[in-house]
Amino acid sequence: MLKHLPNALTLLRMVLAFIFPFAPEQYRLAIVIVALATEYLDGALSRWFNLHTPLGALLDPIADKCFVFSVAVVMFIETDITWWQFLLFGARDIVVFCGATFIAWEKNWRAFFNVVPRILGKVATVFQFLVFLSFVAMNLIPHWLLALTLMFSILSAIDYLYLFFKNNFYRAMKDA
Repeated sequence: MLKHLPNALTLLRMVLAFIFPFAPEQYRLAIVIVALATEYLDGALSRWFNLHTPLGALLDPIADKCFVFSVAVVMFIETDITWWQFLLFGARDIVVFCGATFIAWEKNWRAFFNVVPRILGKVATVFQFLVFLSFVAMNLIPHWLLALTLMFSILSAIDYLYLFFKNNFYRAMKDA
């Protein structure tokens, strides 16, 4: 049972991504908190108990991007975020998705499972969730928090682009 828990948490985050835009405002904070918990716990449990699976490697980044996109779209619709801020907010996610898809297409589909996680990407995710929490808890996004989030998203996107062009975007694969 424990071996399926990280993937179950990831699937829960995907479900939350699809529910969020339709959820009444009073439930949004709980949804973001549960999504944040699953974001942390699925990876932590995989590392702590060596529960890595190819399915988890595929679903986790997809669930992350689905949730970020879902909440970002609602924020874009319900706040004064501009279209360019919306794009910059998701810059890292857009670059990683495009880069991983290109590598999967050009090199080997299994490369998609081996995109190298980066510290700037993790920091960008933390700031994205801080924006989400601010948005759902206080119904506002402080300009300084949005600016920091955009900065880390852009820096993370640049970092991933650097890796991509350096041809070091993904981990070396066994049996490739």
